[in-house]
Amino acid sequence: MSLSGNERCYPRRVNQSTAFMTYPDKDSASEMQRITDLDRIEESIRPLGPTLVNLYFRIMHRTFPILDQGVFLEKYARSYHEFSPPLLAAVYLVALDWKLFDRTLATAPRTPDAEALEDLAMRTMADDLKRPKLSTLQAGLLLLQRMRSSHSTLPAQLLSLGQTLGIHIDCTGWKIPEWEKGLRRRLAWALYMQDKWGVLVHGRPSLIPAQIDEDEGTSDWDVGACTLNDFPEDATEEENGDGGVDGAAGRAAFLQSIELTKIFSRIVSTFCSIGATKKGGLLERIGPSGAMSLAKPLAMELREWHAALPASLQLESTPSLRLSTNGALHLSHMATELTIHRALLRILTPDSAPSLRSAIRTAARARLTSAMNLIESFQPEHIQSFWGFAAAAQVALVGAFAGLLWATSPQMDEAAGYVEQLEKLRWVLQVRAYAAPFAREALRMLHEEVGDLAAVKAATFRDS
Repeated sequence: MSLSGNERCYPRRVNQSTAFMTYPDKDSASEMQRITDLDRIEESIRPLGPTLVNLYFRIMHRTFPILDQGVFLEKYARSYHEFSPPLLAAVYLVALDWKLFDRTLATAPRTPDAEALEDLAMRTMADDLKRPKLSTLQAGLLLLQRMRSSHSTLPAQLLSLGQTLGIHIDCTGWKIPEWEKGLRRRLAWALYMQDKWGVLVHGRPSLIPAQIDEDEGTSDWDVGACTLNDFPEDATEEENGDGGVDGAAGRAAFLQSIELTKIFSRIVSTFCSIGATKKGGLLERIGPSGAMSLAKPLAMELREWHAALPASLQLESTPSLRLSTNGALHLSHMATELTIHRALLRILTPDSAPSLRSAIRTAARARLTSAMNLIESFQPEHIQSFWGFAAAAQVALVGAFAGLLWATSPQMDEAAGYVEQLEKLRWVLQVRAYAAPFAREALRMLHEEVGDLAAVKAATFRDS
C-alpha cells in the first residue's frame, strides 16, 4: 500500500464495510531503489543468506512468530527481490545474534558486519514507511527487539502504520486467506505487547487505550483472540532442530505473554497513569488502604495466570539440546508483580497506619527476594534464547525496586540489606553480561538508576 496520491490505485474489499486502497510497487518511482537496496543487503551477507534464514526460523520465529514461515520461504526460494528491504535485513540481522548456533556461521572466515546491516535496515525502513505493507510492520517489530534507544519514535510510527493496515480490526470475517488472518492476529498482539511494555522501557504512556481490558464492546482495539489455530507451522517439521527453540513451547509462551501483558496493562492503567499519580489524583484520594483494595484483584489475576501455566512453560522445563523462552516469560511475570508493589510503596506516607506500612513493606521484601532468586536461577538455555526488547528494563526494575526500599527504610540494618541485594544483582549481571546483551543493557540501566553503589553504601553507614 502507498500513501501517495499520484499513483494509480486499486481497491481491495475485504468485507461489506472495509476496503483498502492498494498501489502496485512496480509503478512506484522508488522501485529501482528498492531493488538496489536488496542487492546491497544480500551482498553484505553473501553467501550466508539461506543459512541465516534457516537459523532465524529455528530460534527467533518459534519465540516471536510474526512472519508466515511458509510464505516467506516460498518467496525466498524464488528470489530475495520479492521482499521489502528492511524485512530481509531485519531477518538476517536478528539471526546473526545466534551465529554460534550454526556450524557454517560459527566457522565462517568472514562474519557479516551487523552494524552496517543495521544501518541499511534502518535507512530502508524509513523509505518503506512511505508505502507501508504488513512486511513494513514485521520489519519494524523485529528491529525494535534490538534497539536500545528510548528516544525512537518508531513504536508510535508502527502503531499508526498498523492502524492504516487495519491491524486493530477483527479480520475474522474478511475475504482474505486463512494464513493472512492468523498472521494479522499474531502481528496485532505483538504490536500490543510492544506498546504496553514500552511504558516500562520508555517511560511514556501507552498509545493503545486501556479500555480494551475494561469494555471490549466499545474499544477501538477490536482484535480477535490469538489461538493455536493462528499458527500454521507443522510441529513435525520442527523436530529436526538442534539447538533451536521447541516450537510448541514457543507458541504457548507467545499466547501466555499476551494474557500476561493484558494484566500488566490493567496494573499500569490503575497505578501508573497520569490521572492516578498526579497531585490530587485517584491514588492520593483513596490512600494506601484504597490502593490495597485495588491491588488485590489484580494480584489474584496474576496468581491465577501463574498457576495455570502448563508444565512446558515452568522455569525448570528445559528440553535437552533446546533453548528455552521460559526465562523471559517468568521475568515478565516478575516485573508485573513488582509494578504493583512499587506503586504501593510509593503511596505510603508518614501518616500511614503502622500495620498497613508493615504489611506493604513485608510483601515488597518478599517479592524482591523472589525476583533475585529468579534472576540467579536462569540457566544457559534461558540466557541464550530470545529475550524481548523489554527484558533489560524488567531486570533493571529489580534494582530500582531495591533502591526504593533502601531509600524508604526506617532502620539502618534494613537499608544495609538492600545495599547487599543491589551489590548481588550487579554481580549476577556482570557474570552474565558477556553472554547476554540484555544483561549488559540492564547493568548499564542499573548504574543509571542507582548510581555509585559505593556512595550508596557509604550513605547507609554514615551514621553507624
